[in-house]
Amino acid sequence: MSANYDNASWFYERLSKLVFGNAQVNAQEYFLNLIPPRARILIIGGGTGQILESIAKLYPSGLHITYVEISANMMALSRKRDVAQNEVIYITEDIAQLSLTQEFDVIITAFLFDNFSTQEIYKIFPKIHQKLVPNGLWLNTDFQLTGPIWQKVMLKSMYYFFRILKAVEVARLPETEQAFTDYHYQLTAKKTFYRKFIITKVYKKSHT
Repeated sequence: MSANYDNASWFYERLSKLVFGNAQVNAQEYFLNLIPPRARILIIGGGTGQILESIAKLYPSGLHITYVEISANMMALSRKRDVAQNEVIYITEDIAQLSLTQEFDVIITAFLFDNFSTQEIYKIFPKIHQKLVPNGLWLNTDFQLTGPIWQKVMLKSMYYFFRILKAVEVARLPETEQAFTDYHYQLTAKKTFYRKFIITKVYKKSHT
């Protein structure tokens, strides 16, 4: 079963701000300036759609965005976002079932992979990977554990809370970094937030 935040859509943004301040938003926005002009962008698991407005502030026009979100309630919120003059195609579907014909210059996944087990990651990762052009950029933001006990306690509490809401089924972070390594991505930049609990990374796809 894929993660679905329908039951949390109405309070998700407020909860994020209450717990993390602006850290989650700031992390997602940090490397958006690397998006090339007129890029074709695939956003998977966009949540409430804040990322669309963040992109539109930097690039008011010229972008072609495909926005995928499994939650119908989250998608409804996303459709209300100001995307300026950019073209956005909205797709409410499970990424595991999604079939896209075009390729993209940039892929953005923010707090997506932490909803899956490592086994599930290796099922959906190839589907996303094949849609990125050679030398394309993949911007990935997620949680990480760097050692402090408070991170483990917070992460465990988050998983417990969202499992109660039937948003997720997993209870631990998957081996996402290993998937990028196995598919020969080059890590070109990274930045941490919220005392290193949140990390955003830029990967470049091998041209081979």
